[in-house]
Amino acid sequence: MQAAVALFVEDARSVPIVDAAKKLGLKFSGNRHEHPQPCPQCGGSDTFAFNTAKNKWNCRAGGAGGNDGIGMAAHCEGLDLHRRAHFLEACAIVLGQPIPDEAEQESAEERSRSLRRIEQRRRQNETNAAGKSGTQLEFRERERQRARAIYDAAAPVGKYGRPVADYLAARGCGEISSSRWLRYASSLAYWHGQDERGHPVALHAGPAMIAPFVDRSLVAIGCHITWLDLACAPKFRPQLFDPASSELLPSKKMRGLKKGGLIPLFGDPSARRWVGGEGIENGAAFACWENWRPDTFYFAAGDLGNLAGPADPASRFVHPVLKTPDAKGVARPLMIAGPIPRPNQDAHDAMWVAQHVTELVLLADGDSERVMTAAAMARARARHARPGRAIPIVWPRPGSDFASMAAEAAKRVA
Repeated sequence: MQAAVALFVEDARSVPIVDAAKKLGLKFSGNRHEHPQPCPQCGGSDTFAFNTAKNKWNCRAGGAGGNDGIGMAAHCEGLDLHRRAHFLEACAIVLGQPIPDEAEQESAEERSRSLRRIEQRRRQNETNAAGKSGTQLEFRERERQRARAIYDAAAPVGKYGRPVADYLAARGCGEISSSRWLRYASSLAYWHGQDERGHPVALHAGPAMIAPFVDRSLVAIGCHITWLDLACAPKFRPQLFDPASSELLPSKKMRGLKKGGLIPLFGDPSARRWVGGEGIENGAAFACWENWRPDTFYFAAGDLGNLAGPADPASRFVHPVLKTPDAKGVARPLMIAGPIPRPNQDAHDAMWVAQHVTELVLLADGDSERVMTAAAMARARARHARPGRAIPIVWPRPGSDFASMAAEAAKRVA
């Protein structure tokens, strides 16, 4: 029955992300391609997403991702792909079929048919993969160009970008007069969903803070967008709802390329001391607390996955308390991406750090799940470690982040 199992696996490899998502009961947000949502395995609010155009999935919380339905099913269901039984179970989930009985005998004719189908499916999968690769490159380049156009059209934070300074001040980040990196758009469309003709819909248009994702050459490869509403405390961002589901939508988006890049906030990257974490507000609040040290470059990674990179699958461990229901409603132990980086890391797996940096201060979030965050921060330290480089991890008060702590302190002073 080995041929039947091999064919079963090749069939599973051919299942696109969109079909696997339906089998897993994942949420389609109404956006054209990107579908963010809580991770079925790690929790959170919008930590997990799959993209039907790129045929990719990503979990920022778990530091995991890929471009096939089998891996996505394994992550969502807490399965270990290095264990054969778990791998076949993930294949069964995306196919919606039972695993072939390996004890069942097959005739020579059945085996011959299976082998022919395996070879046909294998060739088709290779052809599909090559086509997807070209399509994804074209998609990535279009997104990069669109992100660069958004950033280039925005005004520098200074004379024309006062709302950005007011927003950061309201978030506890102190008073900034200008920024080499941050920019301001007076009215930027928030695209979400489609109309009856399949055209994208501008759900909202309003002021926004625009920050670039830059590569090692400091060239913008993407942008981070935060829509602003200074009348909407405590986050001072607009509350946007999906017209179809009435669910609250994120008021931040990323366009273009993110992986491997970082968001520069304040200071010069030539500094030997770097300070940053996931979000812009936390980095800015910490910079304010340090009184904008002139010897420091402040940055943001955009999310935890880009800060820490993917984990070595062998370092995954069981959460000491939390469990999660599988597709059948059975409570399974919650698996956490471990503190060890994946071997043979790619340079674009996570944000870059310049070789000359001798002190890299990593800012953790205290309002995220503690065990998962601690493992990711340890992984980030291990990934970015170099001889002679100190990498302290700084934690805010439990249940808070540095921006909320700074905002509370500002209220007490006032």
